[in-house]
Amino acid sequence: MSWLVRAPDGELVRRGQAALALARSQMPVLEGIRGEVADDRPLTGQRLVGSVHLTKETGVLVQLLVAAGAEVAWTGGDEVSTQDDVAAALTAEGVRGYGRRGMTTAEVGDAAAEAFHSFPDGPTMILDNGAHLIEMAGRALDRLPGLIGATEKTSEGSRRIRELAGTTSFPFPVVSVNDVVTKWEVDNTYGTGQSTLDGILRATGAFLAGKLFVVCGYGHVGRGVAERARGLGARVVVVCRSARTAVRARMAGFEVLPLHQAARIADIVCTATGRPDVLTGEHLDLLPSGAMVCNTGHSTTEINLTDLRARSRSVSRIRPHVERYLLHDGRYLDLLSGGGLVNLDAAEGNPSEVMDVTFANQALVTIDFVRRPHRYPPGVQDVDAAPDEEVARRKLVAMGVRFDEAHDEPDDGAPTADGGVREEQFA
Repeated sequence: MSWLVRAPDGELVRRGQAALALARSQMPVLEGIRGEVADDRPLTGQRLVGSVHLTKETGVLVQLLVAAGAEVAWTGGDEVSTQDDVAAALTAEGVRGYGRRGMTTAEVGDAAAEAFHSFPDGPTMILDNGAHLIEMAGRALDRLPGLIGATEKTSEGSRRIRELAGTTSFPFPVVSVNDVVTKWEVDNTYGTGQSTLDGILRATGAFLAGKLFVVCGYGHVGRGVAERARGLGARVVVVCRSARTAVRARMAGFEVLPLHQAARIADIVCTATGRPDVLTGEHLDLLPSGAMVCNTGHSTTEINLTDLRARSRSVSRIRPHVERYLLHDGRYLDLLSGGGLVNLDAAEGNPSEVMDVTFANQALVTIDFVRRPHRYPPGVQDVDAAPDEEVARRKLVAMGVRFDEAHDEPDDGAPTADGGVREEQFA
């Protein structure tokens, strides 16, 4: 079957248009870039395929790319993140949209593949979230002579493209827009930290003060979740597999424990690593009855759902985003959002103001593939420091913030050539 969005319902389109208009009003950096590219349309002739959570904020990015002249095919790339009204509105504007909310993992892959192959001559640009499209491109390089550049915006996807670089010689730039200050601080730490707690509270209505809240991982996302949970009065324990991340968590005042110890006392466990099988059967066997488990990492694989089902004698939906698993030993565990991204399923993902910064990075690099092709040579690499500084400057102007500029000193937070300031994602 085809996952192409066709002939969307008029009411759905109207709701999507309203959602997009609201997001645009809160994304001044992207709107500024859109105004700048609307006249010269630097992406004219480009065939762009994107796989990024299809929220209203992503929709604003897509509208910018269309305004810049690109022909666009897009898929949400996730089981729960697509907002069908936004997909409908973009389809009504001529975007090729693929997928819907509530897909299975296999269906997500099928929709991404359909989007990737939607142009007879293949894409010329890729915007990715998890490296799925970039992996497809790596397997078909001889059939994609027109592909001039790809960007990846997630921690897990950035890790994956660096792995691919060990076996694949990309003849075009593959740029990680994750490992820059404006992305990891604004988006990963503050944005996802807030939206994750928002999702948990919307899903459960739980009172967090005094609860034992276990965060698996202390990269940028895990740090944000831990800080927000502490701010709501939870007793936060951080689980780490890296000495460097563990010492950061401890110096920040968090208790640090191995997962098999933390699981025994947990009221809530939230995985935030981007890696599979963080919470497996051996940990599920230790959780107290009534514990809640959720994920805000990259995919549904962080919580081993096969292990959870094998230990369960019944499953019931007790709230729209909460499934209660009654285990064979008499305990019960509450799974939020089916193990998917709780901030995107039970809440609305990161706020528009946050994604304004993240997508500005991705948009500027994409435009640079045409305007400044010398800036990014072939192969996997990080964002040049100049666009990162430019995005930060634009955001400060939009916020009405003034600062002292040191023109002759490098930014201490800028990534080093070998990625020296990247934080471990799984702890």
